[in-house]
Amino acid sequence: MMPTLDHPLVQLDPEAADPQEEVARIREGGPVVPIALPGGVPCWAITGDALARDLLRDTTTFVKDITQWGAWQRGEVPADWPLIAYVNLPNSMSTLDGDGHRRLRGPLAREFTPARTDRLRPRIQEITTTLLDQLAEASTADPNGVVDFKAAFALPLPMAVMSELFGIPTSRHGRLRALYTLLFDDLVPAQQVIAAAEGVHVLFAELLAAKRENPGDDFTSALAAQPDGEDLSDVELVGIMRTLFGSGHETTVHLLVNSVRALLAHPDQLARLRADPHLWPGAIEETLRWDPPVSSAPFRYATKDTEIGGVLVQQGEPVLISYIAMGRDPDRFGPDAHRFDITRTMPSGHTSFGHGSHVCPGTALARLESQIALPALFARFPDLTLAIPADRLQRLPSVVLNGHRGLPLRLRRTPGS
Repeated sequence: MMPTLDHPLVQLDPEAADPQEEVARIREGGPVVPIALPGGVPCWAITGDALARDLLRDTTTFVKDITQWGAWQRGEVPADWPLIAYVNLPNSMSTLDGDGHRRLRGPLAREFTPARTDRLRPRIQEITTTLLDQLAEASTADPNGVVDFKAAFALPLPMAVMSELFGIPTSRHGRLRALYTLLFDDLVPAQQVIAAAEGVHVLFAELLAAKRENPGDDFTSALAAQPDGEDLSDVELVGIMRTLFGSGHETTVHLLVNSVRALLAHPDQLARLRADPHLWPGAIEETLRWDPPVSSAPFRYATKDTEIGGVLVQQGEPVLISYIAMGRDPDRFGPDAHRFDITRTMPSGHTSFGHGSHVCPGTALARLESQIALPALFARFPDLTLAIPADRLQRLPSVVLNGHRGLPLRLRRTPGS
């Protein structure tokens, strides 16, 4: 009997201790599986890498336009659905396809260039050094030499780098972080999430207006100075800013945390890395595959009845891309896909930053920050260890992001350790 959305195989739990256990159960059902998201909203989950890549390229049959979602049209989606802010984003490149998406992506291609990214390298190195100094100081203050790596390093580094890129004053960092914390917590009431999304919009709208009045050498000023003929509204410009900032900040936070956690939980791989620092780029890519910063991406909607992976997806039904499942797809990465191996060969890469026209715009910057920060961290603190067992770390309550609330590390040996 062909599966339908009426009988979800698994209900995703944002507080799951190990999302890979959920993924294993989903994968048992095949490459296209009916699941339920928090709030009981059903959708199809795509777990196969090749199938997901095909779907991500087909922006005619599977679109990002929420008005194509049958349950949304029929009023069946609860007003307080916890994931509403992910899917209902008007005037955003993350929810548009075709000409609309290309129109908004154009300014990114023009202004967020590899050259602009590379110009941030010295500043990233400076920020990294400062934060490492602060980590050392904090560990000295703690009798056990323990600090929360996420709070003290993984959060402030991309916040400082993205703020440098956008021209955001330091005084706004706390407000931005508080808003994004609300946006990416599935347990926060929907009303607060919607209010946080509005707060982010207001903050970037104010920044855009300020840069238009007093431009500088930053991305926001360049975005505000549109060339003749582009004619984007301020709402659209703010949407571009929100998409880039969110993707460039959040993915990097979790990439840093997940990389440190993975390496410390696999001392044999860390030893290989210490013996040959040239393996660092491969180690970062392996973390992206094995433990990606984004767990899943809702939604794409079928514009017509379509059979994919042997399953009939009906017009108007939503499809979720499971990046966390794709990263360990044995059909793509072999029978040892579950194993963390920093020397793994991936000729065609992984899909953890997306694929097709909606690939994450912050990819290059996230890689640059990681390639600078992670080697510096392990070089500065050669005795670095997890302060608690890896399986006791508290996960971030989210089915979209794959991260942890914190990462307590012991930076130095203490008597008796």
